[in-house]
Amino acid sequence: MVSNVKLNKSTELVRLRIALLIGASLVVCFIGASLSLLPSNMYELYLFDKLFIQVPIFALVAAFSFWRHFSQYKAYIFFLSLLVLSFSNYWLIWVCWTEFGFVFPYEGTILYAFFCVFALGIPFTLAFIANALSLIGFIWLMWLAPIYGDRVVISSAFVAGSLFVCAYAKYRLDRTLSMLKESNERLLKLSKFDPLTDLLNRRALRERCAKLLAISKRHNVAMAVLMLDLDDFKKYNDSFGHQQGDEAIKVQASIMKATFKRDTDIIGRYGGEEFIVVLSDITPQQVNEHCQTLLDKWREVNMRHAEGAKHPIMSCSIGAVYAENVSKTSIDTLIDEADAALYQAKTKGKACFELSNI
Repeated sequence: MVSNVKLNKSTELVRLRIALLIGASLVVCFIGASLSLLPSNMYELYLFDKLFIQVPIFALVAAFSFWRHFSQYKAYIFFLSLLVLSFSNYWLIWVCWTEFGFVFPYEGTILYAFFCVFALGIPFTLAFIANALSLIGFIWLMWLAPIYGDRVVISSAFVAGSLFVCAYAKYRLDRTLSMLKESNERLLKLSKFDPLTDLLNRRALRERCAKLLAISKRHNVAMAVLMLDLDDFKKYNDSFGHQQGDEAIKVQASIMKATFKRDTDIIGRYGGEEFIVVLSDITPQQVNEHCQTLLDKWREVNMRHAEGAKHPIMSCSIGAVYAENVSKTSIDTLIDEADAALYQAKTKGKACFELSNI
């Protein structure tokens, strides 16, 4: 899982660097197109803005992408880059007008906004602030000098509308991605966890157990498997109803969660009223203590059982198997042995545990 996260981050950084390279390339392409329209006496000013301000910004951000904390601050770096690009364009428009009387187009500002917001991925809040500041800068520029003459109002309205669309589209995109992420997380949880108890379901339980067994074999440590079954659960369900039966299952789950707290402890619902615990790097004495703790906690709960049940209060039977050497065993073998031990516990009178060694 950790390696997948690192791989995804590395892939994302590569994509960002490619986007930055594309952005710098677009600026260079615009240089060639713009020089064909500009008077020759403006070449120096124009090239200064593009080659010594705007292109270096892309290069600087690309360099920052190799900083180990870049992912943490990239949104703010892109935010500042967008503002610098936008206001460097305003500076160019202003100087072209005041010193040369040339009307330089403003559309580059809109292009930079869409590029930074969507290609680089500035989040909505920062995109909104950046576009709002950019719009204020453009209106201020129009107030200082009527560069676009009788088209000032329509130009301002076009810039405002474009920046609004950019920010709103980013809001919708971020919201959609957030909802999709939440849905995927819910589906992932449903695929791995039992909805009633929030324990691992049978499939996820077996996957985790197989991984733990592989680690135990590699490090030559002992393992134990516990199988738990609520005693006379059918009678309890018939007497108190399925809803109350679900509550008993939840109690069993909470007792297990309170008992097994190590990161390596695996607990899950195997099916119905059956549960499984898989432990690694453990001793037989610790297995005995865990089994006794489970029974003691049920006595503390003191949940009244149905008429005709073996015991007056709800409890469980536990079958446990301890394997000191797991090099030649499998999860199926351990579960089968634990199930056989559970049968012995039921035969002995329920509300007890049976431990076997293999």
